[in-house]
Amino acid sequence: MITQTNLHTHCTFCDGANTMDQMAQAALSSGLKGLGFSSHCPTFYDFDVCQIAPQELDLYFESLSRLKAEYEGKLEIFKGLELESRIQGEVRPTIDPRCDYTIGSCHLARVNGLFISLDHNHEDFQKALSCYGNIRDLIEDYFNEYLDFAQSVDFDIIGHIDIYSKLNEGGRYFDPSSAWYKDLVIPFIDTLCKTDKIFEINTGAMAKGYRTSPYPETFILKRLLQNKARILLSSDSHKAQTVSYAFEETEKMLSSLGFKEVQNLTSRGFESLCLETQ
Repeated sequence: MITQTNLHTHCTFCDGANTMDQMAQAALSSGLKGLGFSSHCPTFYDFDVCQIAPQELDLYFESLSRLKAEYEGKLEIFKGLELESRIQGEVRPTIDPRCDYTIGSCHLARVNGLFISLDHNHEDFQKALSCYGNIRDLIEDYFNEYLDFAQSVDFDIIGHIDIYSKLNEGGRYFDPSSAWYKDLVIPFIDTLCKTDKIFEINTGAMAKGYRTSPYPETFILKRLLQNKARILLSSDSHKAQTVSYAFEETEKMLSSLGFKEVQNLTSRGFESLCLETQ
């Protein structure tokens, strides 16, 4: 395994199954040298129970500081948050200065005054699809929202850029190889690359059994390569057993596509690690 640090992990401060210490122990056992915690940032939607509670944010960062000191010399701990594109109505999130890094993600469709999850379950996804009327409009609106988010908030990492495909294994809702889909998505990817953010290659849906390949789709990966975009590998882990899920096979896949390096966060900032020729 070439990847040394997983920056997309969740613990019991949000919707993760394990404590910070349990996640750190799992990271050590898996051979990682660093671990970043990226709890979902506080939002102010009544329905949203997956996020860290606003009143627990100080405790979250204090706990990370204690964990960092405890694991010094054994495992480098990084403080992060996964930002939602909107935290209430039209409000964008801000960067907490205590963060070493931030991930920007969009989990929700915003349509007809409703906020609907795109990755929670089929019932919600079908509700969103019904509101839009067709899958093309849903995806186009998602990318317009994400693009505006990426251009207006200075987060570091673009999280699971095609998360709406999580429940689409086998082409349940659309054919990801279709011309209309590629023609729609590629211009958005090209524009997002100009923000110079790092694109996450995310194995989380594989770990949960929803997908047989990581986010994003292969044609998006190839476009990222053409644009010389920076990438990093993460497992979007919500439990200790998946802290480095499918990293080795994903590294081999990326190498076979032509990627030469992945990003790794250190105390000096983001640095490149060479992908060995597989």
